[in-house]
Amino acid sequence: MLEHLHLVALLKERKHITLRRIPLVAELQAMLTEKWQRQLDDFLLEAQEIDFDPGYTPEAHERFRLEDFALPEVVAAEHSDSVRHLEPIDMQGAEPSQIKAILGFARQDDGSEVLLIQSFSKSHIINPGQFLFFNRNNFESSETPALSLSDHLTAVYYPAQQKLLFRNYRVANTIFNLADFYKEATEDDIKAILAHGKLAPVNVDAIAKGASQWFCKRFALLKDSEILDQYTVAQIINHSNGYDLDIQIDVTTGQDRIVFPAEKAPAKKLLQFLNEELFRGAITERLFETNSKRIAG
Repeated sequence: MLEHLHLVALLKERKHITLRRIPLVAELQAMLTEKWQRQLDDFLLEAQEIDFDPGYTPEAHERFRLEDFALPEVVAAEHSDSVRHLEPIDMQGAEPSQIKAILGFARQDDGSEVLLIQSFSKSHIINPGQFLFFNRNNFESSETPALSLSDHLTAVYYPAQQKLLFRNYRVANTIFNLADFYKEATEDDIKAILAHGKLAPVNVDAIAKGASQWFCKRFALLKDSEILDQYTVAQIINHSNGYDLDIQIDVTTGQDRIVFPAEKAPAKKLLQFLNEELFRGAITERLFETNSKRIAG
């Protein structure tokens, strides 16, 4: 059972992080301790920890794991006893709009610290007149802003092991900077990848400028995979048989190059193939997309 649970708002203004205590009356603190314990149980129940893999979307029972993850200094300096001395949040000012997460500092049965993390957005702020509650046969509204808490955890951190468990990279990345563990390709990165000697892009700017997160992620994966370095164009073309691809070859430079289309649909399919995200069912032989780059077995 969790002990000494205290809720803290993590505020972000640009890259600056500030912590603000969320004062709770004893009865509410006891109720939230039970609720957050249930959320922790749900987060860990039959959960399988897997090493963070940017090319994989975890299943419902899987949790990404980052070992040796250092929290921002302002967060790492606190624990379930010290946070009681933080300044309380100013609900009348701009601070609520800066909240990126609600942190639950607590201790476990064995006395070890645990940090429970809920993501938070402006939609969790309830301003006067936005909600009605029933009291003595009438509906009323609060005269002051209120905070709405989530019903599930975004992440859990174990300070003693420096281990972070989380469900979704993008959500966790809005709270803590995970860029060192995974970076999407920038516009310049994409242009550099398209300049590879085995690619002949139709229109570099059309592909690289304003590329969506999906494309930025796949280009980063393509670079990390070193597929273009390890296989010849002939080998790649040979392996494309059966994948419903119309790969064009450019020979204007005297060597074979794979034409990289500017249109999004064929470009997406080519990237999926190069990143080995297409496969055929062993029984039906239908073509499928996969979100997994984890090696089976």
